[in-house]
Amino acid sequence: MNLSLLLRQFVSLNEILVAYGEEVETLATTPRYREGVEALVCYLFYEEGIKNLFALTMITEIGDVKRFAHPQKLVSWIGMDIREYASGGKLNRYGITRQGNRYLRTAFIEVNQRGYRTARLSKVIKARRVGAKPEYIAIADRCLRRLAKKGNRLLLAGKHPNKVKVACAREMAGFVWESLNQATASAA
Repeated sequence: MNLSLLLRQFVSLNEILVAYGEEVETLATTPRYREGVEALVCYLFYEEGIKNLFALTMITEIGDVKRFAHPQKLVSWIGMDIREYASGGKLNRYGITRQGNRYLRTAFIEVNQRGYRTARLSKVIKARRVGAKPEYIAIADRCLRRLAKKGNRLLLAGKHPNKVKVACAREMAGFVWESLNQATASAA
């Protein structure tokens, strides 16, 4: 009895997830989000890269990227800025501030779970990049090279892997800012 109820509930929840996934895919192709999603799905993390759900999360949470004059403003707004205390000529640095958009902060850190590892382009990423503009691909490739270099350097220096993930997420936010600015300029 209980097993059959749980199985029915599992099947219905799975159907709901599939329906939401289809809605996300449809939303990603609308004119309002198409350019931004195209710019962000060129990024390669894990084997699959950034998919439409994460791209839409970034686009909708950031809103108009033009309100951030510099990538550091976006990093600050997300809450991944470095906390500092300076007094008497001494500068003390602590962790990130966590005083910003927690959804974006979590999303950036989650996508960088293995972002610092050197990765190869999979068939999925190559297929996703087929219709993309060369400038989007160039930004994504620069991001991949920079994060791999920075992450490996920090790991070899003995930093904790969680700190490396956050540092890579901070770097990635700057590249996302550049990609979204490029997409906004292309859409206009």
